[in-house]
Amino acid sequence: MINKAFDIVNKKVEAALSEQGFTTSSVPSTNPNELVTLYTGETTAYSVIYYKDKKHMVMRTCSMTEDGPDNEWKTVGTWMFDPATDSEREAESIGNDFAESVSSPKITYAPKQQKKKKKNSDDGNGDPVFFSKRLVAVFPELKDEIRAEEDGYEEFRAVTFTRASIVPKVHELLESGDSKQIDKLSEILSAQYSYGDIDTRPLITIVILNSITDESQKEAIRREMSEDLQKAWKAAEKYRGKKVKPAKKKKQSFMQKMMAQSIENQKAYSEGRF
Repeated sequence: MINKAFDIVNKKVEAALSEQGFTTSSVPSTNPNELVTLYTGETTAYSVIYYKDKKHMVMRTCSMTEDGPDNEWKTVGTWMFDPATDSEREAESIGNDFAESVSSPKITYAPKQQKKKKKNSDDGNGDPVFFSKRLVAVFPELKDEIRAEEDGYEEFRAVTFTRASIVPKVHELLESGDSKQIDKLSEILSAQYSYGDIDTRPLITIVILNSITDESQKEAIRREMSEDLQKAWKAAEKYRGKKVKPAKKKKQSFMQKMMAQSIENQKAYSEGRF
């Protein structure tokens, strides 16, 4: 099943990239845990990988050199795919998501030209938008809500969106008792906690998981949860009931304050207030 699912995903990706002049090659992996397909263009390379142990379908990208990919890979998307419970339908969804990603002007760049933000050594790459899109595998209706959020606001309102659009769906799922979907949600939350950046992790622990108060529902979602996320959730419980605010604007630096004061002084002088 996994080979067929891998082929379904790659057919979608290949169709999107071939229009852009990319060539496709199957990469014989020396690691029996991986399935790999490589796509190369003039300036950019993509690869689709399935990790059998983690049950993750991953798309990555890097820059091309004269000798081939520079191997400084950056993850574009990660999806859970369990051959034991998932079907061709889930593979189609993953393929569509990957194909949409490589067709988007947001990521069809040479990665080295992208402006990088400085981050801590333990910070992941998955931002709140990336995280929210991964949840479409459990809550398909989120796709339109994410698009509306991105189109309606200059910046993605991570905390507000999570509270309004994700938390109610999590509660509804837990109340339904659908163990298969609950396990899938737990696996996605675990994967995205590990992969997520410092803005995403509190969304998972403080906003989503801390909103669950029913003990039986807690036990249900813990069933397939990673040890790391269970520990993080336990540590986050002390914040239950406390307000999680969106990030504040950065404080002015000393130099910015000096510049602002200088401008104010000049204005006061010109107005005769000195």
